[in-house]
Amino acid sequence: MQQCLALGGDHVEQAHLSLLMNCADLCQATANFMLSASTLHSEVCALCAKVCGAAAQSCKQLGDLQDCEEACRRCGESCGHVAGTRSPHEHSDDRLPATGVLGGPPRQGSYG
Repeated sequence: MQQCLALGGDHVEQAHLSLLMNCADLCQATANFMLSASTLHSEVCALCAKVCGAAAQSCKQLGDLQDCEEACRRCGESCGHVAGTRSPHEHSDDRLPATGVLGGPPRQGSYG
């Protein structure tokens, strides 16, 4: 997020920053589920893979965020592997999940 703040412009758009914050929070929660040996860890990992993939794609679309994009992509692939699913690091269309503030305008539509 610090890199996005330094770059400004589209990089500080609310939807993008919200997605990055949700990604970071979900990664921490996923780690906690795994550390506690929760029987639900694979379901949480599947969701984490989806959110990390969306964050990686958002970083790629904005540009100048290669390190963040790569970290999100690797995390999504790792979580997808644990969950036994393919990591959706590239969505089939340009729509990303709207994980930000409810009622706010989504940057690229809702994810279906």
